[in-house]
Amino acid sequence: MSNPVQGAIDALLVRASSDPSLRDRLMADPKATIQAETGMSVPADWNIVTRDNDGTLELAFENDEIPDDYLELVSGGLDHYYDSCPGFDKSRN
Repeated sequence: MSNPVQGAIDALLVRASSDPSLRDRLMADPKATIQAETGMSVPADWNIVTRDNDGTLELAFENDEIPDDYLELVSGGLDHYYDSCPGFDKSRN
């Protein structure tokens, strides 16, 4: 089973690689850009950063500290995540 959240993020990163404006927005404010471009809300306590790895953009947790609720998402499936993300439109992914 594919992960639509990861698919949406991967697609966003691919688009940003060829769209300088999107790339700049993703570098400056990853949370707002993720929400604007995918419809997904990033929880307020998740500190997301965008890194440039030799021209390839990567999203990561600040200080590589993975939030507990992200671990629950990974181990518990996506339905819980969808229910806790106001404004997330499953049909867009």
